[in-house]
Amino acid sequence: MPSDSDQATLEAIAASGKPLTVSEAIDVAFRAQPRLRAQLETIDQARGLQQIAFSAFLPAAGLRFDGGGFNFGAHGFPLQITPVTGSNMMPSAQPILISTHLETTFDLIEGNVQWLLLDFGRRLGRYEQARLAGDIAGLQTDRAFQTVANDVAIAYYGVLRSQALLRTAQDAFRRAEEELADARKREREGVVERETVLRSEVQRAENLQQLHAATEAEFVALAELNLAIGLKGNQPVRVADPKEIPPLAPSLTDCLQTAIRERREFAVVRRTVQIAVEGTRVARADFAPKAVANGTLLNFQTGRSITNADLALGFIRLEWTLFEGGRKIAATRVAESAVRQAMAQAESIADNIAFQVNEAYRNAVTAWIGIDDARPAVEQATENYRLVQVRLREGAATPTEIADAQASLTRAQQNFLNARYNYLIATARLEYAMGVGQTPRTQVARHHQPA
Repeated sequence: MPSDSDQATLEAIAASGKPLTVSEAIDVAFRAQPRLRAQLETIDQARGLQQIAFSAFLPAAGLRFDGGGFNFGAHGFPLQITPVTGSNMMPSAQPILISTHLETTFDLIEGNVQWLLLDFGRRLGRYEQARLAGDIAGLQTDRAFQTVANDVAIAYYGVLRSQALLRTAQDAFRRAEEELADARKREREGVVERETVLRSEVQRAENLQQLHAATEAEFVALAELNLAIGLKGNQPVRVADPKEIPPLAPSLTDCLQTAIRERREFAVVRRTVQIAVEGTRVARADFAPKAVANGTLLNFQTGRSITNADLALGFIRLEWTLFEGGRKIAATRVAESAVRQAMAQAESIADNIAFQVNEAYRNAVTAWIGIDDARPAVEQATENYRLVQVRLREGAATPTEIADAQASLTRAQQNFLNARYNYLIATARLEYAMGVGQTPRTQVARHHQPA
């Protein structure tokens, strides 16, 4: 049998609080999953980049302050005076004193306003790219919520499957122990040979191994569910088996049409193509000039003489780079190539989505058929096991027959459970492939539906 600690842990999980439905588990994941918090940050980043792109339409104003001083000094020197020929003036050397000293502090304040008036679509193209990138971030975040919802649903049904298979393994082990006890009793009475007891012991050992494997599978499934929700290992979740299973989708065509309407990737690729097209506008605008309005105000003040000088300057500058070594032509070619690449990626994404929907729909159909096939087999195996037990009590059944009947019943129960939960998992994957998985917006809509 599984260890007492393992069994106690499972019992504690089963007894912990109110069981969560699939939708409630997804709600918890939307609040606790760190992957979603990281994805939400991309929206804030995209909004910031959009604001940065918009700032290019506004003027830029700046202010600069310089403070300092200067010291200037000049001193005299001797000047030789030579009389003119024929003059009675005596030659002499007279010193001429020239002395100038200036010392003061000064402040220089410069204010500048610059506004890009015309750039022939550069700013608009970059702003449109940033805006579309924000839309893409929102769509990708929406899809990330659907991905988490899909992971939680699959893990949730995995826990239900593991718990159901564990109960089946426990029932099989209980039947094996009953058969072993009955075989030992009949051996003591001399009704059966020793080989019957040995066969029952082997059957019990096999069922015990299956029970250990089922116990391990439940622990792993619970850990996987905690990981999908974003909970810690010491925060077990109790699950509830749905009372009804959802019906099968009407047709593959309906599923494909729903995917075309709901899959976020289609909107993402459309905006990706638009971003590439805007990139060609930006690249072509680089060939055109730019017109910039500039205004500057200078204020100069000295410290000692309180001298004040102002200079106001305003102008419109036309900038036009005529040659850059082929950079603009290459940038245009790169932008046009990006458009073709985006178109090709859009076609590839559409093909992949069609395949995903087709595969998920076929899996759901197969699982749905499997449920109908497996359900009568359980009833037949149960009745067969009962009849063999009756014959065994009458002494008309062999040990091989009872072992085969027990194994057939266990397999039939396992096949039915696998078919049931395979269908639930396939349905969750089909919803994810069609893009109709749960998101915060669908939660709000569901909570506001009239009762």
